[in-house]
Amino acid sequence: MADLVVVSWDGAPPDAVRRWADAGKLPNLAELARGGAWGTTVSTVPPVTAPAWASFHTGVGPGKHGVFEWAVRRPGSYIPALADGRSLALPTVWEILSNHVPVGVLGYPLTHPARPVRGFWIPGFLAPPDADGHPPGIMATVRESAPGFLATPPEWSYGTDPTAWATELADLAEHQAWAAVALADRFRPAVLAVHFQITDTVQHYLGEREEVLAVFQAADRALGMLINALAPRRTILLSDHGMGPVDGEFHINTWLLAEGFLHLRRRPTSTLRGFLFRRGVTPMNLAGLGQRLYPLARRLGFLHNGLELWGDGALARGVRRVFLSLEDVDWSKTVAYSHAEIGSIYLNRVGREPRGTVAAADAPRVRRDLAQALAEVRLPTGEPLLGDLYFGEELYRGDKAWLGPDILFLPRGLRWLGKGIVGFLHHTVFSPSPMAAGHRMEGVLVVSGEDVPPGQAPRAHLWDLAPTILALCGVPIPSWMDGQPLMGAFGDMASPPAYVAEPVPGRDSAGEDTIRRLRGLGYL
Repeated sequence: MADLVVVSWDGAPPDAVRRWADAGKLPNLAELARGGAWGTTVSTVPPVTAPAWASFHTGVGPGKHGVFEWAVRRPGSYIPALADGRSLALPTVWEILSNHVPVGVLGYPLTHPARPVRGFWIPGFLAPPDADGHPPGIMATVRESAPGFLATPPEWSYGTDPTAWATELADLAEHQAWAAVALADRFRPAVLAVHFQITDTVQHYLGEREEVLAVFQAADRALGMLINALAPRRTILLSDHGMGPVDGEFHINTWLLAEGFLHLRRRPTSTLRGFLFRRGVTPMNLAGLGQRLYPLARRLGFLHNGLELWGDGALARGVRRVFLSLEDVDWSKTVAYSHAEIGSIYLNRVGREPRGTVAAADAPRVRRDLAQALAEVRLPTGEPLLGDLYFGEELYRGDKAWLGPDILFLPRGLRWLGKGIVGFLHHTVFSPSPMAAGHRMEGVLVVSGEDVPPGQAPRAHLWDLAPTILALCGVPIPSWMDGQPLMGAFGDMASPPAYVAEPVPGRDSAGEDTIRRLRGLGYL
């Protein structure tokens, strides 16, 4: 018997999930909710997988854990790396817990490389195929109990049969549950946390097709397997964000180039790539060819996920040799650029960026100019692009806040995606999206078990979950956590949450030197 089981369905939309549960199509979730309460989670802004799960793991916002999107800064470069577990500047709730009770962690984003815990740790989404877990060699046990286990679900590609693909995703859920149950039987964790990426992946490409429900039903069966095997005293089911229809994409760097905020170099290779770009030689326009080649590349081990096409890997470097990229930008004339997946812009700041042009005194003006220009952008329908717009300091608190975007925006209804992640995806500012659905701010939350009064659970920020988990296990909450334990959702508990005063860990002298330098330049 486990004290607590945490099940995460990535991207689960609360309205659809509750409707399916009420209709009897997700019977295990419905049974869980009958003994508990429904609520919602509130994601990070923008609602991107990497910062969302980073906040869940650490109990803090991006300004402290340092993950603002999938793209993370590389010293001395404008070309980002892909976020992974090394990007987290803080210990996770699982490490804190394991100082007191055995834990099991399986399948989550940002869990590679594995961290040593008392119990087991199996890396999840985007971990390399040969990634090991903890304790070392544990992946042999995983493959023995669940031969079909994969850290990252296979992506949709051109010509894929939707039913066959959904069946493949559903089978993966079963293998994940088998692995979790086998490891729990061996390690006896007091707290088990399992993440299912398939619920997000299937919606991105199939939207609201009937195959989507089939994948959620597989996740529901996996939920039933976990509860039956571990008989937990309490269960939390949550998602990092919701999901909804997408109409198209807004290409931020293309727009910045057209508006004069970003300029290209005049060297021959950049001039050639710029010429080809204006004539439509772009990653988006050749996406159909890429999707045809993806299954072969995956079978041969050349490519495991589409995010590998940017960053610092060999394939990403190859893409930048062919297509216009941030390597072709004249940074001496550029004031802003983007690595966004939904909507964010960085100023090319003196003292932060390698070749910054925007001094501290000029930053407010440049940011106002950008905000005004964004407010004037009209969608192809004639409606404004903008829904909400924020400046970085409105959202971020902590010693990593200065690394984050200067402007964040949510396109109207989140039906358009503000893209900048590969530099220049398309030669027009607006284009259709290859995805049928995109992220929304609210996800699902269900709490069940001892002390849980039936009814409505709180509306919780993702960083509230870590202190809640600690409090439920009687473990003191570090004072540096931003989140608040959701004790109202668990009724009359034996003892109130306890806190322990601790300095924010993970700071080093180099980081402090950089902060002092930026403060001297007037940014902080």
